[in-house]
Order: sequence, then C-alpha cells, then structure tokens
Amino acid sequence: MDDKVKIRCPYCTRLFRDRAQRIRDGYQINCEHCVRLITFTRDTEDPFMRRTMKLARETRLAIEAKVVAEREASAAAARTAREY
Repeated sequence: MDDKVKIRCPYCTRLFRDRAQRIRDGYQINCEHCVRLITFTRDTEDPFMRRTMKLARETRLAIEAKVVAEREASAAAARTAREY
C-alpha cells in the first residue's frame, strides 16, 4: 500500500505527493512548484484540500489496521508455538 497522498496546491493548482502520516489538521508544507505555504485545516472550503485530508485519514487508518492485524497474527503464532 502506498502511504502517500496527492496534494493539489490551491495557488498554482499543480499536484505533488506527501506522506499520509504527516497530513493532519494544522500541518504546513511548501508547494514543491511555487514554494508557497499550504496549511491544512479541517474547516477549509477547498474541496481538494478536504479530499486530501480525508484520503490521508483513511490511509492512516488502513496502515494502522494492517499493523494491528500483523501484531495479532504474530501473537497468535507465538501462542500456538508455545502450545506444542
């Protein structure tokens, strides 16, 4: 699974990518193309920013669920190994 999400700059409208783990409310990043500061907020009216925040949240949850499932699988394997 790719842990990066697309970000559309509201100033120059070009796309670039950043890690989903970083993108949260209050996160600031410079556009790679026009070097203007972009601030992510929950109450933005820009639909592209809202979509990016939503995708980042969903990606973080999916990554966390995958880590939890792997941890549970390894714990279950350790339990069955101790039973024998």
